[in-house]
Amino acid sequence: MQALTRAQRTIPWWQVALLALLFVGLLVGQSWVTFHYYTVRFPGANDFLARWSNGCALIWSGENPYSDQVTLQTQIRMHGRPAQPGEDLAAYSYPLYTLYFFWPLCFAQPYALAQAVWMTLMLYAVVAGTALMIRVAGWRPPAWLWGITLVWTVITYPHARAIILGQMTTVIFIALALSLLAVQRRADFWAGMALAATTLKPQVCFLIVPWLLWWSAWNKRWRLWGGFALAMGLLGGSGLLLVPTWPLDFIRHLLNYDTVSATTYHSIIWIVIQNFMGLGPVVEVAVTGLFAVYLLVEWWRQRRATGEAMLWLTGLTLSLTNFISYRVATTSYTLLLLPLCQLFWLAQRRTPRWSNWIVLGVLVILLVSQWAVFAITMEGRFETAPVYLVLPIPLFVAQLLTRRQFVAGDQPSPAET
Repeated sequence: MQALTRAQRTIPWWQVALLALLFVGLLVGQSWVTFHYYTVRFPGANDFLARWSNGCALIWSGENPYSDQVTLQTQIRMHGRPAQPGEDLAAYSYPLYTLYFFWPLCFAQPYALAQAVWMTLMLYAVVAGTALMIRVAGWRPPAWLWGITLVWTVITYPHARAIILGQMTTVIFIALALSLLAVQRRADFWAGMALAATTLKPQVCFLIVPWLLWWSAWNKRWRLWGGFALAMGLLGGSGLLLVPTWPLDFIRHLLNYDTVSATTYHSIIWIVIQNFMGLGPVVEVAVTGLFAVYLLVEWWRQRRATGEAMLWLTGLTLSLTNFISYRVATTSYTLLLLPLCQLFWLAQRRTPRWSNWIVLGVLVILLVSQWAVFAITMEGRFETAPVYLVLPIPLFVAQLLTRRQFVAGDQPSPAET
């Protein structure tokens, strides 16, 4: 078949406009239903409220989102009173440019309306990000399993929790998916631009950003660096024009993150070593160091990797982030869809006859087990340590067991062919 010309591949403008109108109509309709039947009756999404209330203060009254006065106003909005010791202080503990990703919602009043629109957008982001990650991993499920996977991704525990809380991790998820897809298509400048958006939460991106920059440098794909540097310059520099002290304010909140967010749990290693085994911080630091050294060795060995090997190490980096990071959250497990879809791709490649049923079984097990562990172990309305371990530990073990399958051949993945 003769290759399509550029003009033949271009979608007519009226189709793009029609799709945009349909999307806006769907967004408005679903947001109204969510507002009328859910957010008015069950106010929440406190993770988003702390960003929205503090960040929008800059637009409403020109106040510094990091200031104690603005934080107090948000505490009263959240708790009905100033926060007490041990409660979430509702501080703006994100980079200032986080505001750029939701500023139009500052004009949506009351908060329940802004919450409804944001939750709807986050649901769309999870579905779109999942579709992109499936494409990046090269997994090609049949239509019925593709649809089931998209439904699963909305109702499984970490993703549903992220949507309900209005977590910014969902923005990072779709930004990373776009970045990796752009890398595969050699649109490196745009890959770097999208990668910059993942810096909204340093505890989530502190490994994946250095890895992708390291890999792109060794492979002389400097346009990724250019896109990343330009985007970070625009995001951070424009923030300095609005609030000149924001980097220092942000660092201050970051250093006091446990107090600010009422954090109980840290990394997966901390949960296992200190929380369950009671072995103390020295053992925890030693084990964390071993994991970090192992990852650095893999970074060096796969610095020129392409295709399957590069994706495998990207997935491994995302997994080990939860083992090494000072702060772990189950809502960040949305990013683990990449290594999960890579395993599905491998199953499809090695056992095509049974792969669809294997994948369906894995999806059911993950759906049931994570919600069951949460329901059985929760204290009041809060999740406890066991729920943090259900997905990342088995996934990491599976990645180690299949390493040779991905790395040995270093062949282009189906997404690149």
